[in-house]
Amino acid sequence: MKGQKIPSLFHLLSICATFWGSREEETITGLFSKDVILPCPFSPGNDEVIHWNKENKNVHSYYKQKDQLKDQHPDYRNRTHLFLQNIALGNASLKLSNVTLSDEGLYQCYVGTEKAKTEVDVMLQVQDQLSKAEGSSTAISCEHSNIALHAEDLTVVWRLNKNAAISVLASFNGTFQIYQPRVQINQQNFSLSISDLNVDDSGDYVCNISTPHYTRLTVTTLQVEHAGNTKTVVTVIVIVIISILIIVVYCLCKKISFQRAPKYSNNLTTASIQSRGIHKENLSQGITTGQKLQYFKSTEN
Repeated sequence: MKGQKIPSLFHLLSICATFWGSREEETITGLFSKDVILPCPFSPGNDEVIHWNKENKNVHSYYKQKDQLKDQHPDYRNRTHLFLQNIALGNASLKLSNVTLSDEGLYQCYVGTEKAKTEVDVMLQVQDQLSKAEGSSTAISCEHSNIALHAEDLTVVWRLNKNAAISVLASFNGTFQIYQPRVQINQQNFSLSISDLNVDDSGDYVCNISTPHYTRLTVTTLQVEHAGNTKTVVTVIVIVIISILIIVVYCLCKKISFQRAPKYSNNLTTASIQSRGIHKENLSQGITTGQKLQYFKSTEN
């Protein structure tokens, strides 16, 4: 009809996005026995309802402006925490403490407000701590998807988190930038290489690789040990191995000696008895002969 405007496709998509909400996907790498944060950003609004779930397990719930943990799964009891002061700012991230291998998997974050809803899928992967000796080198991987590597507006940032102080080590945003010495970033897989390690290099290394529709955080804890500690450990191991070998050889020798001893004793006893028998026989024969001589002499007289 004349004078009536036909809604544009962009306008229709905007309406659908507002009605149905948005859904994002992220991958997080946490460390065994450490704490990890599962991100869940959303558009701020009133009357927030937050649900964190994993495989039909109630991980954490929040509504009526407070935590609702009555139906929380036992696996997550006393291990989850929302940043309550940041919820009004659009942050429903979940802190999971004392991470275990069984915590790996896909987590769903649902946030509903009076205006819209947001759903975020977070894949949690668990890794162990990385230990290196002082003076050595290491390469720390940055987890990513192949799709992200070929996406436009790709951004990669490497940070070091140590004693609550965060420093940027290297980054990529169309070009590679290095901000610290002894650090190199691989241009193929964005892994971080550090040479000539020292104790001060210990800390949490965070790789943030992101696009407008993809974010992935990889956290790796690096522990650099003194070279003296490494030598001490090696020395102790060598001493223990040598001690075990000495004990084994001693036991074998003792066992062999024990097996031979009874046979030698029996032979010695038999020989002794035989020797004594011969001595007695000779003595008996000597007495008999003497008696005979005495008898003959008395007869002659």
